[in-house]
Amino acid sequence: MLKLTLGKLPLLFLVTFAISACSDQTQSDTRPVQDIHVDTMTLSYNSLRLNTELPGRITAFNEAEVRPQITGIVQSRLYKEGSYVTAGDVLFQIDPTTYQSTVNSAQAELKKALASEQSTQKAYIRYQALMKKSLTSQELLDDAESSYLQAKAEVAIRQAELDYANIELSYTQIRAPISGYAGFSQVSEGSLLTSGQSDYLTTIIQTNNVYVDMQQSSVSLYKLRQEFMNVRGTRPTIPVTITLEDGTLYQHTGKLEFADTRADNSTGSVTLRAIIPNPDNSLLAGMYVRANISMPEQRNYLVVPQSVVVRSQAGAPSVFVVDKDNKITKRAVELGNEVGNGWVVKTGLNVGDNVVVNNLNKLQNNQIVVVDSQTEQSDQTATADAHSNSQD
Repeated sequence: MLKLTLGKLPLLFLVTFAISACSDQTQSDTRPVQDIHVDTMTLSYNSLRLNTELPGRITAFNEAEVRPQITGIVQSRLYKEGSYVTAGDVLFQIDPTTYQSTVNSAQAELKKALASEQSTQKAYIRYQALMKKSLTSQELLDDAESSYLQAKAEVAIRQAELDYANIELSYTQIRAPISGYAGFSQVSEGSLLTSGQSDYLTTIIQTNNVYVDMQQSSVSLYKLRQEFMNVRGTRPTIPVTITLEDGTLYQHTGKLEFADTRADNSTGSVTLRAIIPNPDNSLLAGMYVRANISMPEQRNYLVVPQSVVVRSQAGAPSVFVVDKDNKITKRAVELGNEVGNGWVVKTGLNVGDNVVVNNLNKLQNNQIVVVDSQTEQSDQTATADAHSNSQD
């Protein structure tokens, strides 16, 4: 009897423990879910003048590579490297000895031809007078005329040879084809130059104005043109400002001058070219800058902080909005330009929407939350251009 009682004790203990555990689990499951507290921001319009910022590179407005047109030895360099030269200034002098000799020979041949022309002309005139008196034959007159015409042709040939020799002689002085700043000399005295060589002697760059070459998507370019066309007419002038690499705003404003006629097949982008005044020669060819194209006027936009935008695994942006019943709705949005630390919202939100600004990682669609504070969005009215980057 004693053994039976002791054998039942473990079984009774296990049953009691199981009942107790189930009771604790039930109590745990019935505990209230903790409320999620959020803060919201009520959207309102912001009056902004957006601009599109694009990377650009400075290109010379006009650049000429100076090359020799004849073969010869460089006698001297007649310009100072880096100085301003005027079109027609002599930059290099090639040894003119052989070319001067050719000119002298051509001049002598021309004088000889002129003497022959004069002699045959006099003979022709005499035969004409004799023919009127019937003192010579028609055949002799024709021969005299033929000799005179041949002599005239010979004069023309010798004159052409002299002109060509003078042209070659003039090429011994290598002149500046345009006005601008001359670069480093690639040759020195005693260097042999050849006609038609591929290597240039120096370059001349015009810098009163410079080009800024940029890349923009074809869709964005179309929208940009439409914006200005709606405000300024069918042929609008689109102003362009630039920022240097260190963030300094360049003082002169240029204009959009040219857009390529074709988009790149792989990227769909179009090359834009703006012309910028450069009176102080502070912008150099090859410099990298940031080009800013401002919209023609201020407009009203909805702007949300970047921190409130959540993205799906595919990168699609959305925000959480609270309705009057404190119910969460996840709204898909289309983002536009970047303005400071915010995004312009093209579609998906409306004025008066309460956007959640914190605890975003705890929120789900159709969830009920507790709104701790609600603030009105501060007006970001811009008195100057608002810095932005296009998302197109």
